[in-house]
Amino acid sequence: MRSLKIVRIRGRERQSREDLITEEISLRLLAGHRRIAVLMCSPGDLEDLIRGFLYTNGLIQAAVQIRRIVINRATWSAFIELIPEIDPESLRLSGVIGSACGSSFPVDDSEAAGQRDESAEDGWDSGAVEGGMLASSRHISELMEEFRKRSEIHRQTGGVHAAALADHTGVLVFREDIGRHNAVDKVIGAHLIRENSYIGKILLTSGRLSSEILQKAAACRLPIVVSPSAPTDRSVVLARERKITLIGFARGQRMNIYSGEERIVVEI
Repeated sequence: MRSLKIVRIRGRERQSREDLITEEISLRLLAGHRRIAVLMCSPGDLEDLIRGFLYTNGLIQAAVQIRRIVINRATWSAFIELIPEIDPESLRLSGVIGSACGSSFPVDDSEAAGQRDESAEDGWDSGAVEGGMLASSRHISELMEEFRKRSEIHRQTGGVHAAALADHTGVLVFREDIGRHNAVDKVIGAHLIRENSYIGKILLTSGRLSSEILQKAAACRLPIVVSPSAPTDRSVVLARERKITLIGFARGQRMNIYSGEERIVVEI
């Protein structure tokens, strides 16, 4: 966060004051001296972001495939050393990924930032998420209340999204970022160094449930995705195809289940 002077107007009153705003950086990802992508993101938890971004885009299958990450905060460049079996020249990402976009597909530098190859997206397939995990509606409500209370930067600035991974015990990992996709990648990347499985985990996100968020969940075989916001029609189609439980408008004891309702037990 940064503090700066602003002018606030309320009705006829004009007031100079200090205000907190969120920081945004442009982070270059480099592997083998080749630029993979440029991410527009918040400056915290960057190693988690990088691991999660590479994992959900299918460039790595485990955290051990990254030998180390060195971040130069003077130039906001991240140098990624991969295991020899992964050829940096084969990595397919390029271009600039805006804070509203969480996945990348090949683009030429001359193309507009954030554009993607839609045919590549349609061909991406992670398979169906199997498993008989059950969660009560009461537990989902309790998780969302804990999730809301942890969103400290959002309360101070109103300028970030949040994401978390949870299980039957409560919230396990919590992260915030200016981009909802980045926040999801951060919690996925943070968990990836602990274990290479997301079985029995629940993804919580503050933002709109888009198809890209569902793709990230499917890449991890996450069985349940929850948000206080709305889903898109495409995310519902993907959730039903991949057998993911998709919950939107989770506020208080209310929620809408758009897919995989068999995993949720109603309990007050």
